[in-house]
Formats: sequence, structure tokens, C-alpha cells
Amino acid sequence: MFQSFALYTSRPGYRKMVHLLFWLVLLIVRLYLTLITFNVYSGLSFSIVFLLNLNSTLLIAAVFYLMTGPLWKLLQRRQYFYFTFYFFGLLCGYTLIEAVAEQALLRSCSGCLLSLQKGQPQYFALVQSGLINIVLKRLLSLGTPFGLLLTLSIPLCLKLAVNAWRSQLKALQLAKDNLELEFNFLKAQLNPHFLFNSMNNIYGLILQGNQERSAGLVARLSEMLRYMLYESNEAFMPLQSEIKLIQNYIELEKVRLNDTVVIVNIAVDSMTYEIPPLLLMPLVENAFKFSPDEPGARIHFFLDVADGRLRFTSDNVVDRRERVQQNGGIGLGNLKKRLEMYYPGKYWYEDNFADGVYNAILSIELT
Repeated sequence: MFQSFALYTSRPGYRKMVHLLFWLVLLIVRLYLTLITFNVYSGLSFSIVFLLNLNSTLLIAAVFYLMTGPLWKLLQRRQYFYFTFYFFGLLCGYTLIEAVAEQALLRSCSGCLLSLQKGQPQYFALVQSGLINIVLKRLLSLGTPFGLLLTLSIPLCLKLAVNAWRSQLKALQLAKDNLELEFNFLKAQLNPHFLFNSMNNIYGLILQGNQERSAGLVARLSEMLRYMLYESNEAFMPLQSEIKLIQNYIELEKVRLNDTVVIVNIAVDSMTYEIPPLLLMPLVENAFKFSPDEPGARIHFFLDVADGRLRFTSDNVVDRRERVQQNGGIGLGNLKKRLEMYYPGKYWYEDNFADGVYNAILSIELT
């Protein structure tokens, strides 16, 4: 949803409309405040007051776009001398153009100067004192710079906030893309390795004359690969499909085991839940990968889903020398990243290794 909104707001037409609306609102607010407050323009006609505020708003908009355009680039390049030089030049130019436009508008109105002379004699004297004098007084008194910066603080803060928001969205999208690439890499890595082992196991069954079991395993392998390659490309998949994937994987792995006991317990109160595809596969794969096929070895999986909470545990006998490899596995790292992306603050994961047994526990709030 946020990604779609970001793409929509980044369209040039939409952005222009928002900018135009902002400056229109600013013009209306400035005009309203000028009309209801006592100021140097009190007593002037509405049309002149409107034109004066329109001129001022247009100049402020021009300064804003120059500051967020060329001047901002200078600041990003750390060219502070040029930035300072052009900033003061922009300030002087703004003050000069505003004074010229103000004098032109006041002189175009036959009664405006007379109204100023009667109601605002000091401001009338300033207006009549000459253009250079007006510019110097407004700059040296800091009245124009402070007024301009105060007005610009609103759009500048808004722009900085929007830029920060967009940067955050880009960072999140980049993290998501990287995670998807890593996930696809794991899928590509799992498929050939698992396919090679499974085909060897099935080939062995065929040589033994066990046609019924080999045919069933071929069907499971076909269903599993079809799901992994073509059907698991959505962000979330039905829980039932993921359980079927795990069951197929376990049955195919059990073919190569002679002494290891594999126990699977699954209890689900509803199949309407959805989870990210292949989310639990790293835990299942690791249990078989690091479990030695020897007397006394066991692998136990427990999956329970009740009242919107998923609980998955796996424990298996493992060689102590494999402990470091498990901690540094790409699959488990990807699992934790995906959990943080899809279930932030809604999951709990813990693994431990004691007495030659590796145990992983995962709990997720699905709703």
C-alpha cells in the first residue's frame, strides 16, 4: 500500500498539483492576515492588497525553488563559499524585486500613496526615499531576511519531511529487493541439490523393484518442485500448501535414512491462514542436513496453529562440530530477516544446542 502511494505521489502531474495548491493556500492565508490585521497596507483597496500579496507569494515561491534546486546542490557538494555568496545574492535580489514591484503597484493606484501619506506617514516616507535606500534599510534591519526565512520555514520543513519519508521508502524497498534476491538464491541453491539427491534415492528404489513407492516419490517430487518454482511467487501462500510442501520434503528425505527416526506432529485449527512461502523450510532442511544417520538419531517436527498463533519446533541429534556451521547458515539468516519484514514485533524465535541436540522454536502471530 505504501509503495503504491509513494509511486502515485512521485508522478510529476500530482506533485505539480500539490505544489500549486500549497502556494494558493499560502496566498489566501497571507491575504486574509493582511486584511484582518492593522498594518501598513490598511486602508488600501482590496485589489491592490491582493496584487501585493500575489507578488510577494510568487517571489517567495521563486526563492524556495532556487534554494531547493541550485543552492541545495551546492550545499550537498559542500561548496559552502558559493552557497553563501549565491544565498546573499538571492536575498538581495528578492528584496530588490519586491521593492520595485511594490512601488510600481502603489504608484499605479491614484489613491494609494495619498492613503499611505495620511495613515502611514513613516512608511510613505520610506517608499518615497528611493529604491536603493529602501533595499538597504530592509536588509540591514533584517526585517526582510527574517520575514522571508520565517515564511520559507514551512515549505522547507515539509520538503525535508517528504524527502526523509521517500528516502525511508526507498531504503525499505531496497531491503525488500535484497531479501527477495537472497530468497531466490536460496531457492535456486536448494532445488538442484535436493533434486540430485532425490533422483538418486528414487533411482535406487527402482533398482530394488519398489515401483509403487518410487512412483509415489516421483509424484511428491514433481508436486514440490512445481510449487517451489512456479506457485510460491506471491508474498503470502495458503498454510495448507506450505504444510504439503514440508510433508513432501520430509518424505523424500526419509528415503535416504536408515537408522534416524523422523516424527512429525501437525495440528491446525483452520487452513485459512497464510504465511510467506518456504518460511519454515530452512528449519526443516537444517534438521536433515545436520542429523547423522546412525542408531539413536532422531528428528522431531511439531507444528501447531491455534487462535491465529503458529508454533513450530524442530529438534534433532547433531554432531557438535556442526554447531558453528548452523549458526552461520544463510538459510537461518534469511529466515530471521523475513520474519522481521513480515512479522515485526509479532514473532519469537530461539534456538539452542545442548547435549548433542539442536532445538529451534518459532512462534508467530498470524493475525
